[in-house]
Amino acid sequence: MIRLFACRHAGVYPIVTIVGLSAVLGPAPSYADDLAAEVRTRGWIVYSSRTDRGDWDLFRMRPDGSAICNLTQTQGCNEGGAQFSPDGRRLLYYRMPVETAVDNNKYGLHDLVLARADGTQPVVWGNQYPWASWGPSTHELACLTPGGIRLVDVESRQELRKLSRRGIVQQLVWSPDGRWFTGTANGLGIAWCVGVLNAGSTEIRVVTETDRYNCTPDWWPDAEAVIYSRGIVPGAKGRAQLWQGYTDGRPPRLLVAEDNRHLYGGCVSQDGAYILFTRSEQDLGEVDISKTTMAICRMTDTPLLIGPGGCDGMRERYPDARSGPVLDLPRGWEPDWTYAQID
Repeated sequence: MIRLFACRHAGVYPIVTIVGLSAVLGPAPSYADDLAAEVRTRGWIVYSSRTDRGDWDLFRMRPDGSAICNLTQTQGCNEGGAQFSPDGRRLLYYRMPVETAVDNNKYGLHDLVLARADGTQPVVWGNQYPWASWGPSTHELACLTPGGIRLVDVESRQELRKLSRRGIVQQLVWSPDGRWFTGTANGLGIAWCVGVLNAGSTEIRVVTETDRYNCTPDWWPDAEAVIYSRGIVPGAKGRAQLWQGYTDGRPPRLLVAEDNRHLYGGCVSQDGAYILFTRSEQDLGEVDISKTTMAICRMTDTPLLIGPGGCDGMRERYPDARSGPVLDLPRGWEPDWTYAQID
């Protein structure tokens, strides 16, 4: 490899050619390498991906992309939508027939499964628990039924309480402190919006812009904000971006945008320091794993604009936005992250 270096001396800029330097010193480390080393031992990521057999299984890996392990290996089924319990010891996820397409907007309508965090001892609960989410502890969960939001005791499967769903239609998530629910909702704008519903008063408020599609919310660890995908205005072109919306009514703000990919399924690390997300070349719906990967960035690097283009006009609106680093991860969809140590 030949590299050119310009050296300034007395107003003169000679060109010095150094041949084979990388062969002597080795390749220079990248900022992404630093990020990989930073997150390598910070728990585990669970996600869904397509196997060589053609079905979808759950996988687990370290946050730097190492130590990948297939957790399910069920050839007759597709599995996705996995969530770690608050203590990191259990998983919930959805199982569907292998001939059923994995769909970003429909996976929560199939059979709920609870298992240990290593994938063992799976118990199929059936399809009466749509869009399930762990509660503030491992002992209860919420699900979004046509009749309302049901709070269910995990041990007995008995209903503890039922709340009005207030227009929430999918992707229900219970907040870490138990005080809120979030989800994709109708009736809060001209298209899908993300709302937050107070578990006590059942009041719902919108935390996104109301003139466009918004979806796939998840909670910040302090339960004061949600991360979500800000979509496009109906009939317009553009890419889904990751944004942050607030329960106290502050305007939402940009987190991450990319020139040539839609960003979905944002997940914030348990200390709030990192953002894990799905990157898709196509708008989801149905997931094409050949066009779907995952990535991690630091929260301190947001707002983050990826790519040399304008990120749908964001570069003009955010002239001081950062450009990286971003840690590229394997092909996968709907990841979740725990800092718990799993045997």
